[in-house]
Amino acid sequence: MKSALSVGVVGGIGVSWATAEESERQRWAFETDNAVASSPTVVDDTVVVGSGDGTVYALSASTGETRWTFDTDDYIFSSPTVAGDTVFVGSDDATLYALDVATGEERWTVETGDSIGSSPTVVDGTVYVGSNDATLYALDVATGEERWTAETGDYVTSSPTIADGTVFVGSNDATLYALDAETGEERWTFETNGKIESSPTVANGTVFVGGWESFYALDADTGEQQWTHDATVVSSPTVADGTVFVTGAGGSLYALSAANGDQQWAFETKSSLHSSPTVVGEIVVFESLRNVYALDTATGAQQWAFASGGRSSPTVVDGTVFVGSDDTNIYALRAGVDGSSDGSRVRLGTLGHHGDRRVE
Repeated sequence: MKSALSVGVVGGIGVSWATAEESERQRWAFETDNAVASSPTVVDDTVVVGSGDGTVYALSASTGETRWTFDTDDYIFSSPTVAGDTVFVGSDDATLYALDVATGEERWTVETGDSIGSSPTVVDGTVYVGSNDATLYALDVATGEERWTAETGDYVTSSPTIADGTVFVGSNDATLYALDAETGEERWTFETNGKIESSPTVANGTVFVGGWESFYALDADTGEQQWTHDATVVSSPTVADGTVFVTGAGGSLYALSAANGDQQWAFETKSSLHSSPTVVGEIVVFESLRNVYALDTATGAQQWAFASGGRSSPTVVDGTVFVGSDDTNIYALRAGVDGSSDGSRVRLGTLGHHGDRRVE
């Protein structure tokens, strides 16, 4: 059954009740047929998100009602990106799909050599996406025609980030690649001590990216290491007001100085973290495998929690948090503050966003 609910199932272990506070927090929930690890993208009152049931859902941001659905042939980890009037999303069926944002009608597809867990990023008429065939693809947004490809040494589940004409993307070969956005030529590489599933972000000339051994800050022009933080990171960091917010797989969210990596505070969840945080106003929102949390950006003090967990990265639009869950639901939650997601991840269009990414 797939439906919009006024009070949905909460919790990741089959709990079917909600506290009064959680019921008040929840605006709506939409039930799919499998876990939702994809991160929602919100454009013009439409939420677009994939599910493990292989379906892309377009829902009313206001009510959770279905606008359209599109079925792929396998699990969807990839987070959709909307640019102009097109939705781009990858699937474990090894295909990148371009869909009409208004109707869900298929415009074109490109098949790769393996599953696509990477989320596509669109900049200046090109869609960039990684595949588990160890290749990064640069494709024409209108036709899907290949502009260039770049091979890595292993899976590319990291989502590419483009800044100042450079594509930054990690690979499970433990390497961060910096490539020319127009040609795919290598500008520099940086080797870590473990695979990179994290999607990089860029702020003020610095690339921030997580690995299985450490979290890194690198010079965007040269790849020179500026500082590191001891944490296993599979999520994408975001930078706002000089602070890097990043979740460690061990269970803590860290607030680090973007300038030197000094830890400002840490919040321990006692649950594994794969979700990328997002910042809105004076709170940072993220999801653990047990709860969605909102913390004070300055102190790390918990503002609220909602008992539903998973690996989806939340997006906040006009005071509403949109996030997927392992309990098969897509939730719309009251953020408790006005405003929409800010921070480098959202501004760069990595892993889900709000607002239209125009195609030029």
